[in-house]
Amino acid sequence: MDYLPLFARLNGQPCLVVGGGEVANRKVQLLLEAGARVVVNAHDLVPALARLATAGRIRHVPGPFNPAYAGEAVLVIAATDSHEVNAAVAAAARTSGRFCNVVDDAEHSSAILPAVVDRSPVIVAVSSGGLAPVLARRLRQYLEALLPARLGRLALWAGRWREPLKKAIPGIERRRRTWESLLGGEAAAAVLGGDETRADTLAAAAADGPGPAGHAWLVGAGPGDPGLISVRGLQALREADVVLHDRLVAPELLQAVRREALLIDVGKAGHGGSTAQADINEQLVAQVRAGRRVCRLKGGDPLIFGRGGEEALALARAGLSFEVVPGITAASGCAAAAGIPLTHRGLSSAVTFVTASAAPGQRQPDWSRHASAGATLVVYMGGAQAAAIAAALVAAGRDPATPAAVIVDGTRPTARQHLTNLAELAAAGMDHDGRRPALLIVGETVALAAELVPTAEEPFTLAAVPRARGEWPESAPAPGAR
Repeated sequence: MDYLPLFARLNGQPCLVVGGGEVANRKVQLLLEAGARVVVNAHDLVPALARLATAGRIRHVPGPFNPAYAGEAVLVIAATDSHEVNAAVAAAARTSGRFCNVVDDAEHSSAILPAVVDRSPVIVAVSSGGLAPVLARRLRQYLEALLPARLGRLALWAGRWREPLKKAIPGIERRRRTWESLLGGEAAAAVLGGDETRADTLAAAAADGPGPAGHAWLVGAGPGDPGLISVRGLQALREADVVLHDRLVAPELLQAVRREALLIDVGKAGHGGSTAQADINEQLVAQVRAGRRVCRLKGGDPLIFGRGGEEALALARAGLSFEVVPGITAASGCAAAAGIPLTHRGLSSAVTFVTASAAPGQRQPDWSRHASAGATLVVYMGGAQAAAIAAALVAAGRDPATPAAVIVDGTRPTARQHLTNLAELAAAGMDHDGRRPALLIVGETVALAAELVPTAEEPFTLAAVPRARGEWPESAPAPGAR
């Protein structure tokens, strides 16, 4: 971090702006909005600055820059069109121990004036460290459109209730959950809608009540790319007190968790330690019952081969509050990234999802039921049995020339895919080792991948897939655990 974000109270404080042009004028206006006492040092002033000087809102010091001026200000801004003068201003500020912003010159600046979204008393500042000011302004414009116009009123309302709630609710943790409930729910909506009386009623009820109850979100994180999580899912992740996450969840998503939140890895691994589903259910219920907000972060979609239904039943039978937040399932995400439509007019009018991983006591899928033409078949966790599944489909009557694809690490930077057909896949007589997420797609639409993603990376071949379980080529990225 090259710059520490810092909000400074400049009300009544002396600030120096060196330069009298339009750029200097913009900086002066910003300082005046913050209540600063502004001194402008310049030979001449543009009309806007001249009017401010005449009105007594700024003090004009004509003539060349004098290094002594820097020592009289808490903040110095160099806004001339002379590189030499700006450098001299920066040097004088540095000698005097004053922060200095040199316009369009990050190298000489010890302070950056950010792009500002003003919802006073809420202030949002965006900076690129002086490297890309246009980008910072674009981000500000985005935030301007996103943030409610009455956000400042909400902050003032919250400030009015801060002490009453502090006195009424013992314990920092309970107060924090109460505030998050108020600011994330009906009370905040009432203030933003102009009905502070209703918000006051809700705040008073929260002060007298037992405190917020626990809640769980069963969130689908998508197939791997962290950008494929839903907005609602990301919101739940950021609000959670506890996050129970799978091992294949993108590390970037876990960085979005609050610093105070508890992270618990409950992943399952085909070639290593795993957390039993019964233990996951038990932890989930215990955390919610304790009054915490829990995000159960799962790869793909919770209710598509994710055992989210079992976790939802555990919460429902315990009488606890929960919400299922859908995610992009692996079939959709991986197929899209590989350029494989799951349905396509004239090629496939149906799609079937099936898992090659049967529960204990259950038989393997009856592949004869999935051998019909005109439908796309997606086999989850099918990489380790790809050759055997291909042989079973051919034996059940599926055309051996039917296109097929094995996709490993779909949507991730390490993604690889092998495009082939059932005959070649069955004849290969070798399997993906199963330690990395793999998807098998069978159907005529697979043939479209070469046209839809012609610039894809060089696909891996079956020869690159380990012949023995537990082996992985040294040139391949390190495997992940499920």
